[in-house]
Amino acid sequence: MLESVKEERSRHFRMALRIGLPLIFFIFLLAYAVFFHEETIRITVENVVIFVGMLFVIVYFIFFALELSRKETLLDRITEGYHYDSFLQRIQTTRPRTLAAVQIGNLSAINETFGVGKADQVLKRLVDLLSEELFPRLDAHGYIGRKTGAELLLAVDCDPEEVEEELSRFAQEHRTIDEVETELAFAVIRNNIEEPSKALEQLRDLLVRQECLPVREQKTIPDAKELSREENEVVDALKRGAVILSFRPLLDLHTGRSELYEVGVRMKDSQGRSIPPRDFLPIINRHNLGQYYDLLIFRRLLELASLTDDSLAFSFNLSPYSLRNERFLQEFLEALKASGVPSRRFIVELYERRRHHRLEEYLEDLKRIKREGLRLCLDNFGSSNASMEYLRHFPFDMIQFDREYTKELADEKNLSVLKSFVVMAREMGMETVAKWVDDRQKIDTLRSIGVDYIQGYAAGRVLNESELLNEQNPLRKGE
Repeated sequence: MLESVKEERSRHFRMALRIGLPLIFFIFLLAYAVFFHEETIRITVENVVIFVGMLFVIVYFIFFALELSRKETLLDRITEGYHYDSFLQRIQTTRPRTLAAVQIGNLSAINETFGVGKADQVLKRLVDLLSEELFPRLDAHGYIGRKTGAELLLAVDCDPEEVEEELSRFAQEHRTIDEVETELAFAVIRNNIEEPSKALEQLRDLLVRQECLPVREQKTIPDAKELSREENEVVDALKRGAVILSFRPLLDLHTGRSELYEVGVRMKDSQGRSIPPRDFLPIINRHNLGQYYDLLIFRRLLELASLTDDSLAFSFNLSPYSLRNERFLQEFLEALKASGVPSRRFIVELYERRRHHRLEEYLEDLKRIKREGLRLCLDNFGSSNASMEYLRHFPFDMIQFDREYTKELADEKNLSVLKSFVVMAREMGMETVAKWVDDRQKIDTLRSIGVDYIQGYAAGRVLNESELLNEQNPLRKGE
């Protein structure tokens, strides 16, 4: 039986005692009025007061019990594990050595395919399996909780290395739950900070970084204190504007020139060490600083663009969450206008994964950007079923194929699919980009099927800001 269920039953028993004592008092009053009162029962003021008092006691305590049960329940309604608040209270009290998060990465697909009822059943069964298998294997006391969605939280009082090893085994053994295929991802953290709620937030960041892999590639257990330090460094770096831009050339297969660069971003901590996007983006989003970050990067690009050759264009990522914000869009376009840099020199990249976008909610914003002269690129095209839907709704200027298509160019079926995408893009007036191109043979193949641009080692080396200015500043070209 789940620890949460045992505790909830114990709570119900204590509640029954709290309700039972007033009812015993009520029975005493009733016995006194009916059996032990010397006079014949009459409708008197005294009897009416006793009756009303007994009625009040019954109604009040029934209401009290229902309200208390509703407010003070420990359980998550679907899984019967602890709900988030009660889970947090327990880890604040017990201070377990290890916290973990387990997620069903394809829960939305299970919802769509089998229905909400089946998805809830899978979640409940996952909690039961963790309780029946994981904790006994670890020979440790633990709690299971849930905040929202497909994410479960675990607290175990044993070493995090042991928990990670057992969770890895568990994920391998349970690729299906109740005859439904599941994509389990997990993250483990050493709980050594005074604020367990912050450690739980860090767990969610770790899950975001993993792309729902069933087996973790990272072998070192993250440390909550170290992650807190990293979190503070990211927020501080953002406030200081300490970002490092890099520029990946895109080779035009028709002209043989590189006049388009894709912008990469890293942050720099107080010691000068770089922080990659997979580490800082979840932190920025959790602190609701995404719009500040996007504007910071764009303003830096405007400065660089004003110092480089007018023929040069820059492709950069912009969060859909920022685009859907009217205030951000207004500041974005005002900064562009104030810079005097032609808008045609910028290409806004959008990831096409449905869980990040909801494209239909900001089609008007995309049209507004296009009216201002900026170009739009759909990145990672072909990585999910949402690709065609997006193209059906909106005419992008460019699409970048998911890297899996480039990696498998030797596969005839894969090449045929890629070729059909290129033909479709050409007919719709869109340019095409193939990423991760690393040799001459791939260049020849991609040129033969009509791809417009390539990115990767074969396209040229990545430049930093100084190198870009040295090569592309028109005032320095004659030096």
